[in-house]
Amino acid sequence: MSNTNESLGNKIADTVDDAGTAIKNTVKDVKTNAENKTRTADNETNKAANDAKAETGNIFDKAGAAIKNTVGDIKTNSANAANKAENESEKAANNLNNEAKKAERDERDRNDF
Repeated sequence: MSNTNESLGNKIADTVDDAGTAIKNTVKDVKTNAENKTRTADNETNKAANDAKAETGNIFDKAGAAIKNTVGDIKTNSANAANKAENESEKAANNLNNEAKKAERDERDRNDF
């Protein structure tokens, strides 16, 4: 919410705060995506190892590999979803904090007029 009587200094400070929040949120996205991709890659590596063992094993090894792979997929997808949800929550909090700072600055500016 912009104050039409806002000083140039406040407008500049708001722009800097917006840029800082955008950078902070972008870094959070990059970090979250990297963590999720790493977790997914680890899961795929484990699945390949399970499949290789199953290839040379008996029916129980094959069934065990299928179960391990399914459990691994569920755990990985769940962890990735939780990580993404936490990231989105933190980004929303960053945005709210940024807007609160700007509103406080606007309020101080209005009180100075």
